[in-house]
Amino acid sequence: MRRFFLSAGIGLVSGVITFLISVAFLCVVLLVLRAASHVMPDMRLAYKAAFPVAILGAICGFIITLVRGGRSGARST
Repeated sequence: MRRFFLSAGIGLVSGVITFLISVAFLCVVLLVLRAASHVMPDMRLAYKAAFPVAILGAICGFIITLVRGGRSGARST
């Protein structure tokens, strides 16, 4: 049960970090697009696109930590 909660915590943190990094990257991309085309894009698009990326990052962080914890526990016994 301890591995599950550790994996859930790491998954949550990795989801938040992934969300923040993807929002920052997409804001830069939209600002470059604005400078190139002289049209103001909708900046809410960065949040809309970053949300699924954050969910995927959280799921991957959770699964990878859970699998690695299971493998390390099997090796130590």
